[in-house]
Amino acid sequence: MHYHDEAKESNNIEVLTTLMDGSVDHEVARRVLRKFDGDVEKAASAMIEGDRGEDTQSSLWTSHSQMEINQPRPLPPTAVRPNSPINIDLTGDDDQNGEFSRALKASLETASQEGPMFGPSQRPPDANWAMVPSNVGQSQNDVAVDDLDRAIQASFEQADTGDEYQPLPLDQQWRKEGWPITLRPTKHTMVYAALVLQALFYVPQIRERVANWRPALPEGATEAEPPKNGPELLMWKLVETFTNMDLAKLVDLDAHEVLEGFKPEPWSNPAQSPGELCQQPGFFEKVAGALEKVFTHEFIRTGQEKYYFQYGNSNFDDEPGELLQDASIVRVEALGRSETNDLVGRLSAQLSGNKDDVKRQVIFEPSEVIAFHLARSGTVTGERKPFKYPKHIYLDQFLKENIELAESKRVQQRDLHAEIQKLVLHNKSLTHFNDKDTLTDLRSSIYYYENVADAKGDDERARVTQIMANKLKNILAQVEKEIEVSDINITKMRDQAATLLDCPELQRARYDLRVVLVHDGLYGRKHLYSYVQEKGAWWRIEDTSISQVSEGNVLKDSVGLHLGAGPYLLLYSRALPEGAELLDLQWPPPIKACQILFAC
Repeated sequence: MHYHDEAKESNNIEVLTTLMDGSVDHEVARRVLRKFDGDVEKAASAMIEGDRGEDTQSSLWTSHSQMEINQPRPLPPTAVRPNSPINIDLTGDDDQNGEFSRALKASLETASQEGPMFGPSQRPPDANWAMVPSNVGQSQNDVAVDDLDRAIQASFEQADTGDEYQPLPLDQQWRKEGWPITLRPTKHTMVYAALVLQALFYVPQIRERVANWRPALPEGATEAEPPKNGPELLMWKLVETFTNMDLAKLVDLDAHEVLEGFKPEPWSNPAQSPGELCQQPGFFEKVAGALEKVFTHEFIRTGQEKYYFQYGNSNFDDEPGELLQDASIVRVEALGRSETNDLVGRLSAQLSGNKDDVKRQVIFEPSEVIAFHLARSGTVTGERKPFKYPKHIYLDQFLKENIELAESKRVQQRDLHAEIQKLVLHNKSLTHFNDKDTLTDLRSSIYYYENVADAKGDDERARVTQIMANKLKNILAQVEKEIEVSDINITKMRDQAATLLDCPELQRARYDLRVVLVHDGLYGRKHLYSYVQEKGAWWRIEDTSISQVSEGNVLKDSVGLHLGAGPYLLLYSRALPEGAELLDLQWPPPIKACQILFAC
């Protein structure tokens, strides 16, 4: 009989049904979970591939209510090996028909004739007992690798059959008034790339700049022709896609053609994070590079900021030979300690390096748009907590022009944190001694003198007992008061340290959150989704599913937390003036006319 933890199984069933978006009932999840002996990841992968556990015969995961006591089954007839003339049945009754006596006698006779022998068996090889086919020049490692490759390939083939592009029915294709639009690839391995292009559309500065772009007119021409190659061709395809997304009446658009132009690397490995495919030299960098090349002349002419920011060491001006670097996306480790597991805290920690080192990475030339790749390459000890990112972020403290002011504030922060640590240790010394809780011991002693100690009619004994109880109560009150004062000071200093950099001088370069891309930890088209902001409202877009959500959902989504996943790409752009909205964008007339006709 096998026993198991029913509470653990119930929790795992809830996890599976949640991962499957409620598309399977609890009994199906239970069958599949037991089929894989409680392995949640294997069960989830099998359910995604269509396994419903109907072929489960037996499992270690048998509930107490279903447990049966099975009678011993007779063993199958034992095969006779070569050079083994004695066949001993040990499954029958003791010494039935004298078999045990005959076997013992034969064993003694053999031992007396030959004596004990140690070493490899001298029997000739028997193919029936071989672990692998005989006379095959292949190691066990090679066999294991081949089996793993076949399993992975089979997994891909099964996943492909259930993750194909499915057009919406005609009655569901029309876009609701004021709703955003979704960009869908025909291949599920391209879904991460389609989400990046879709995300760029919902960054107002990029959308407006793309709408106003026009290819250079050939000499003597009065109307622009689609470019034939190069970054201009990619931009033309992007303009066509964005025009569709702004004007078309359909709820979804096929991203195949525009993605073919950028040629993104496919997301073909379930173990690979989609965020890694965006990071340099990934797809996001490729798209940002194309935008940068096309808009270079416009930036020079208008003096507007670039999509790439420049950064380098803070002492760049004093060290000849140092080079500034360009980037459009910043990698942030999202598995830091809980007290610094937020965007600003991790940025500050990564850029500062060693506090004794005068070199600090700072931004020399800010950009109009900045992306953060939230990487999870390390390990977490203890409780996992969601990574925090704000609605607004001020980059002033990371700019070269503010380095002295920001550094002085950070020195004050470090001093405050040191004082906080001293108070925390002091409180611990008051409450614990030799790994014992002193407050609990004090309360127990007071209870003893007040309620247990027996004066036995002796007035002097009763008086001493009462004096001891009062002394202990005074000590307890003093310790509790001291701890209370320390806790108040700790809270004040923590609040002060948290707001030291929130001064007007360091709150001028505000960037607002525009898009969040999320991975739930599993593989496939419907395991990546995005949050986008459109006309002041937040929307969740997952394949063809679009729904309006609250700002709290966007900032506190904990999906994928225990699978090493979650939000993996954040897009921020410069804050727009209050009340500023994108009005009627000036899309290229030929494309706009086509889309209006199509939409009607």
